[in-house]
Amino acid sequence: MPREVTVVDANLGNLDSVERAMVQVGAAVVVTGDPDRIAAARMLVFPGQGAFGEVTNEIVDGALGAAIRVVIGRGDPYLGICVGMQLLFEDSEENGGQRGLGVLPGHVRRFPSGMTSFPGTRPLKIPHVGWNDVHPIDEHFYFSHSYYVDGVDPNDVMWTTRYGTLEFPAAISHNNIIGCQFHPEKSQWAGLRFLRSFILGGRG
Repeated sequence: MPREVTVVDANLGNLDSVERAMVQVGAAVVVTGDPDRIAAARMLVFPGQGAFGEVTNEIVDGALGAAIRVVIGRGDPYLGICVGMQLLFEDSEENGGQRGLGVLPGHVRRFPSGMTSFPGTRPLKIPHVGWNDVHPIDEHFYFSHSYYVDGVDPNDVMWTTRYGTLEFPAAISHNNIIGCQFHPEKSQWAGLRFLRSFILGGRG
């Protein structure tokens, strides 16, 4: 019987591709923005592309944020994708500074201006968009972001990646929480393997 996965609809986009990918790896998917249904979820996925701002403030301060904390606090598996991972931390520099859920210690920083390639001095574009190696597994995943998580507990860093001279967490793991800065739903077979591993064992 397929494992039921609840996908959070928080008006941050990218729902259809996440839903399709989860179905492809064998999940029965429920997409909802209802805080009561989210709080009752036994496996929760928070996808996201977009920015910290009014929508994320409403999440952090409102019933949706409270529902997410209930799921995490109960010990049920949670997967945060891109902004869905960044929201777990204390705050973000985006839009003049925004609070996160504060579930994990760490801060969301903007890539510094003037970044260059590694090795070399070729200027790099922000946002960082495209395929990157993820270590130590040596797989390629698709990224699209201008911000990264800094100050994470080293014990929570599962995988890392590098953009220019900057190395940062590509995926984090803490008890029942998994987060990834990349988009597994856009990462072809590597992404599907990651999602399948999560729904089978609650891990990435």
